[in-house]
Amino acid sequence: MLLPYPVGYRNRPRCAEWDAKTNQDLRCVVCDSKENLKRCTRCKGVVYCCRQHQIQDWPSHKVACTPTQRTEPKKKVVEVTTDTCESNKNNASKLEISPNDVTGNNTDVTEFDARPFRDVIFKKPRSYDVDSLAEFVIRYLNKNNFCVVDGVFSNKHLQKVLNEIKSLNSNGYLKVGRLSGGRTSGQDAFKLTKTEVRNDTIYWAEGTESRHPNVNKVVQKMDSVLSALNSHLQGEYYINGRTKAMVACYPGNGSYYRRHVDNPNGDGRVITCILYLNKDWNAKEDGGILRIFSAQDESCYVDVSPEYNRMLFFWSDRRNPHEVQPAFRTRYAITVWFFDKTERERAKEESALEGISTMKNELVVLDLERIENEKTQLEKKIEQEAKKAIESLTQGELQALADLVKGHEEPKVVLTQMGISPSIQDPLLKVLEEVKASSSLKNVKTSTFHSAEENHTALPKRDRLQLVRFVVTEGACAGWVRFHASIQKILKVSGYRYTAQGNTPQNHFDT
Repeated sequence: MLLPYPVGYRNRPRCAEWDAKTNQDLRCVVCDSKENLKRCTRCKGVVYCCRQHQIQDWPSHKVACTPTQRTEPKKKVVEVTTDTCESNKNNASKLEISPNDVTGNNTDVTEFDARPFRDVIFKKPRSYDVDSLAEFVIRYLNKNNFCVVDGVFSNKHLQKVLNEIKSLNSNGYLKVGRLSGGRTSGQDAFKLTKTEVRNDTIYWAEGTESRHPNVNKVVQKMDSVLSALNSHLQGEYYINGRTKAMVACYPGNGSYYRRHVDNPNGDGRVITCILYLNKDWNAKEDGGILRIFSAQDESCYVDVSPEYNRMLFFWSDRRNPHEVQPAFRTRYAITVWFFDKTERERAKEESALEGISTMKNELVVLDLERIENEKTQLEKKIEQEAKKAIESLTQGELQALADLVKGHEEPKVVLTQMGISPSIQDPLLKVLEEVKASSSLKNVKTSTFHSAEENHTALPKRDRLQLVRFVVTEGACAGWVRFHASIQKILKVSGYRYTAQGNTPQNHFDT
């Protein structure tokens, strides 16, 4: 029997020891398993052993699934550190991911983290000049692996930026987002469209286009701040370039980008910089938070609400796995990735080597295709020549050949002994099968030729001489210079002696 939480559990802090004790009496509502149990994130009243069973049971469970009500503590202004995850565990909102908001029946993608949203007010820098911003950003990058800065731009400027992005969107400039590909992340041939992983729409801006001057100013501000970081990076990195600016729109309706790492393979991107442009955003109702996970501690995470005039900086590598959880309102952002000089050059070199290797493989394939084509053409030519050679034979020659191979288990051996090329044997045998005796006399003589050893005494001597002359004459016409042994054998059993001189059969018959 499924046991609920004790009375008053919703007002109690979660405790691992208490959960372990309670879970001893819980079972998966689908299979009764006691292993790997996890509670429904909305009602906390039922448990499942796996995601598949939760999805399977959802049609029945959703009728009784009522979201848990929690008392929201007053927000605090905190300095985010690695301990923030522990100190804010009870700072949760009403919004959680319901079973049908996540992966559906698709088990090939990473599920969204269903833990509650943590609302934090981040500290602000004392000044917004470039050097002060750079100092503030590097301090928190080194401390927390990310940094949030609110209020960098004027509201008047951002309103113009937002208008330009909405104009780009309405005019069809934003396209379905694709996953980065290739050794340098920007190789179009390797980019993939996977809407089960991300379903936002994007537009790439150089930062110089005339159609969006205010977007360009945002990119220039990012450039100046990140360039100023070099004096604080102490030689560990040297930022000397960036990607194009990615203008992204999550069109609501639960649009998302599942958990990923921007630069998992050292493609050169070192810092990710994002500006959010969403007025009056309520993460509890609108969703769309960017959740950053700790690479060292899975229990630790930080939520960044995509609020208007908020900038986010974080290391692009494996230190910061993150996801954009389902957004239920249109959500806009501008993202730029900045390159470390050394890592980027190395990535380009490796990409070039991969390109050379790929080209070599393609050349090998082309070579094989060429050889195969030449082989096919040669076979066609041989087939044509064979056809011509067969057509040049007289009916008498074809009849003599047919009689010679008749009854043999391996007619090709006979043709090979006669000096006929293997390339012509198959089509020749096909023609010989269709050849019929042109006259009863030839049928009798060739039949006697095949069975001369057994039946030579059945013919008078004169007929036997006529048979031998026929065989030798037909053989000479066809050019069968290897018939000497066969003819001598027939003559021997017929009482004659035959001598061949030179390359052409000579008719010397002695009784």
